[in-house]
Amino acid sequence: MVRAARRFPSWVLAAVGIVLVALVVTVVGAVMAILGANLACVGGGSALAAPATKAAVREIPPQRLRIYQAAGRRFDVDWAFLASIGYQECGHGACAQVYPSGCAGPMAIGYVRGSACSPDPSAPTIWERYRFDGDGDGETDVLNPADAVFTAARMMRPVFGLKGRSYAAYRQAACNYYGACGDSVADYAAEVMARAVEYGFRGKGASAPTGQLTSEVVATGPACEGGDAVGTATGSEIVRIAQSQLGTAESPPGTNCNPYGPCVEWCSLFLAWVWKRAGVPLEGSTATYAYSGTVYKWAKAHEGGGLPGAAAPGEPPLSDPKPNGARVLAPTETPAPGDAVLYGTGPEFGESLHIGIVERVFSNGEITTIDGNLSDRVMRAGPFRPSQAVAAGMPGPIFGFAHPPSAGGGDA
Repeated sequence: MVRAARRFPSWVLAAVGIVLVALVVTVVGAVMAILGANLACVGGGSALAAPATKAAVREIPPQRLRIYQAAGRRFDVDWAFLASIGYQECGHGACAQVYPSGCAGPMAIGYVRGSACSPDPSAPTIWERYRFDGDGDGETDVLNPADAVFTAARMMRPVFGLKGRSYAAYRQAACNYYGACGDSVADYAAEVMARAVEYGFRGKGASAPTGQLTSEVVATGPACEGGDAVGTATGSEIVRIAQSQLGTAESPPGTNCNPYGPCVEWCSLFLAWVWKRAGVPLEGSTATYAYSGTVYKWAKAHEGGGLPGAAAPGEPPLSDPKPNGARVLAPTETPAPGDAVLYGTGPEFGESLHIGIVERVFSNGEITTIDGNLSDRVMRAGPFRPSQAVAAGMPGPIFGFAHPPSAGGGDA
């Protein structure tokens, strides 16, 4: 026999409710105190980050990494995949612009009605339909990285058809994000998935992450706040990493497609890739440094704490520079292993032709270097005297060296 439920006076129920609420608040407060966590952006999740590879830690600015991780938690999307899309679209930079295609912002989201990204002028764009306030400031802005990344994560299932957690499912979502898996120049989906795996994607069917997993990225504040940590490097570590890449060639030959960044002339991409993996605090992705003169300007900016007019606020790598030990050297000065060596007339004169990494410095003043995109591969050059670089077959005279923070000669 089912008994009728016993009814309690309303004041008893109210008192019990107050006690339960107080208990919940106390427990949540204790847990938050133990974890040292804050809410990560709007939409839930603690600020504790999921494991990332060291490659992800070194390539993604800490603030952006926290955004990717928080958005992934909020919408149950693999954050490494989101981060790879973010790299493919913007190199983890600001990209605060509306493109001619009608897409906009760091995640290239359809924004303009009647454009290539949103062909129907009478229909809402996907930004209008799915925009999300990622940083909880009460506004949604397609140029705001937090809003853009959270919106992209929100769209993964209803717009881009993400089904399941497997490698194949995410690869198809990448195809849908770009409207195709690739074209005659590049396979977008393959590039996105390869980078996602490098960052730590571990869906079923994926190969093992190419970098060592680390739990060192732990946000100490909201996921949409915080600055970049300043790292250090040693010359011997830079040289060791560069030497490990000797013989690596672009593929297919003659295309400039390389393992270190987009399919462009890649000597500077190689330098940035090596420096970042050695702990040099280069802001943004390696793609930010595709022009070799940028490396020289970065060192010069961080040497004196500023390079007026070099970049707009918020745009890496020259935004808000602070002295960190980097410096530039004249071509007549003696470099150290791990330094960048730059060829041409110099960025002040509009010409930086090539960049390499100093491998060894001999007592007679000669140096050997390791260079990316030298005869379409990573090669060793020298020994030669810096003053005789052209005679030694290098593409131009040396106009200077860039010394990264705390990169000593070591034992390289």
